[in-house]
Amino acid sequence: MPAKSFIGGMGHGVRNFYAQVLRGEVSDANVRGYLNAASQIADLWQQVDERIAQAISGGTMPWEAYAQYRYALAFVRAARTNQVIVQELLAANDAADPAAAGFLPHVTYDQANALCHQIQPNVQAAAAALADPTYAATQSLPLALAARVEAQGHVCPLPHLQGMIAAAREVHEWATGLLAEYQQAVDHATQPAPAEIATHLTALQRLLAEAESQLRFGEDLVGQVSQSSTTPELHEQAETQLWQALAALFLLNQVVAMPGWQGAPAPVAAAPRSTYHDQRIMPDDLWRVAAPSARAELRSTPFGADEMRELCAKMGNTLSANAQQYLDEVAAGEQAGTLVTIAAMANCPFEPLYRARTNLTLAGVQVPAGYEFHWDFHRNHIEMAPRFDRADDWQECAE
Repeated sequence: MPAKSFIGGMGHGVRNFYAQVLRGEVSDANVRGYLNAASQIADLWQQVDERIAQAISGGTMPWEAYAQYRYALAFVRAARTNQVIVQELLAANDAADPAAAGFLPHVTYDQANALCHQIQPNVQAAAAALADPTYAATQSLPLALAARVEAQGHVCPLPHLQGMIAAAREVHEWATGLLAEYQQAVDHATQPAPAEIATHLTALQRLLAEAESQLRFGEDLVGQVSQSSTTPELHEQAETQLWQALAALFLLNQVVAMPGWQGAPAPVAAAPRSTYHDQRIMPDDLWRVAAPSARAELRSTPFGADEMRELCAKMGNTLSANAQQYLDEVAAGEQAGTLVTIAAMANCPFEPLYRARTNLTLAGVQVPAGYEFHWDFHRNHIEMAPRFDRADDWQECAE
């Protein structure tokens, strides 16, 4: 089965035709909807800052006041960082081509969508931590930035890189300010700070310097890729450096004033379960395994509904234990960076097509490094190849 390429679409009207058919882009409506639903982030951040200021003015040592609200701080800063990255990706894309406003390249949509899905859980956790002095996080902290999404067999669009630069600059500015604010509070404390605080501050300065270096190098590479003589390798390196800078700043903004958290390894997705059982499903449940771009384009269409209904019937309304194990292991691998999404399969259920960055074992099957793979829901097994064919549009299943 082929994967869907950038070319092709189902748009109507001049703008839809230009963006979706000629450029193979997808509507940004879902992403903007998530952003509009995150208006409470600024209020939560302000409330946390006010609580810390009140504690310090009441005689609590700065490092103790910050530690008291460490969970709320980490979650709200993580949510805000995700929000800003998405905002800057959209802004850079709109600025690059106003005629295609309202649409995004697939790589930008999928990356923004992945980041948006981290916002709500973090906002909810921040609110809970602020309301409950005994709150204890159930997940490992510091949080990891969402897995990076790569372009589907193409170089990363220049506006995507420019959006990453703008986001990294803004998040870097916060990190610098947050670190300076904490340093000043420690310096003006009425008691000497414990030795671990000085060690922590030094570690934070090192982390900030490393992020600054990655950002600067990425900016310089983007300056090169904007020239017509650039190479795909420079595109890849520019994206890698900028994403690493964002990941470092994402971490830094969480761990300022949190001794013991800096340098912690990035958490990975929860380990797959030890046992799996076949699960009864309905046609609408299959949209959970579809790629984000497919959900955005097809979920509300008769074509999408008909295809999911037919496939669910062919599957006997059952999601197999092997398929569930594959989905869990892929999620863990994507978080760990051992695989990456590169496309969406053109046939129902329009699941993601991945490329293995290392040798993998998924649902008991060996996948060589560099191979593309997906779960064939028609035959209930992994299908892999050095490279899959690309189709111009979503297709009906011929099976």
